[in-house]
Amino acid sequence: MAEIILINPRFEISFWGLEHALSLIGKRSLLPVAALPLLAAVTPSRHRLTLIDENVESIDFARCAEADIVGVTGMVVQRAHARDPD
Repeated sequence: MAEIILINPRFEISFWGLEHALSLIGKRSLLPVAALPLLAAVTPSRHRLTLIDENVESIDFARCAEADIVGVTGMVVQRAHARDPD
């Protein structure tokens, strides 16, 4: 059994992300990325899988350090934050 963590990095605040309007509709993210649930669906059940969408929750780096596999997905607009999560 492998401990697998898949991460979607935070989007930078922009006009197109509507971050300032999300609280008005009770949401924390506008467009969830479908890649993580898809990968979770095809991962064999014998593995322990954790999905982290940084637009919704913070990354637990201590837990990531203990995982067997950490995968990071993302789009071009997320590249800077994916490289430097500070």
